[in-house]
Amino acid sequence: MKDLLFPVAVIAILTLLLTQGCAKDEGPFYVQPPLDTINGFDTVSFADVVLPIFIQHCWVCHPPNGGMDLGLHNAYAELVNVTSTGYPPEKRVVPYDPMASVLWHKVISSGEFGLAMPPNGVITTEELLSIRSWIEQGAMDN
Repeated sequence: MKDLLFPVAVIAILTLLLTQGCAKDEGPFYVQPPLDTINGFDTVSFADVVLPIFIQHCWVCHPPNGGMDLGLHNAYAELVNVTSTGYPPEKRVVPYDPMASVLWHKVISSGEFGLAMPPNGVITTEELLSIRSWIEQGAMDN
C-alpha cells in the first residue's frame, strides 16, 4: 500500500503543477462568444435582417429578372445552394463562403459576375456587412 501512495502523490502534484502553469500562460479555459444585443445570439437572422434588405432593394426587379423572386415567400429557396441562371455552375449563395457566392459579388460590385446589384447601388455598408455575416454563418433560414 505504501509503495502505491508515493507514485500517486507524485502524479497528483505534477498534474496540479502542469495545469496551473497552463492556466497562467494560456488565459481562461473558456471563451464567451459575443452576443447580439438585440436577440442575444451572434447570428444574423434571414427573416429579420437579410430579407428586408432584399425586399427594399431587390424585389422591384426580382421577380421577374434573373429567374428569381426575392420576395417574402420565395427569397431563401431561390438563393441558397441554387445554381445561378446567368453564371452556371456557380451558386447564388454558398453557405459559409461569400467569395464563392454570386450574390455577394453582385452586391459588392466586384465585376466578376457582371453588373452590380442593385443597379442604383443604394445598399449601405451596414446592410452589406449583414449579408456577408449571414452567408459566413451558414446562410441559415432563420
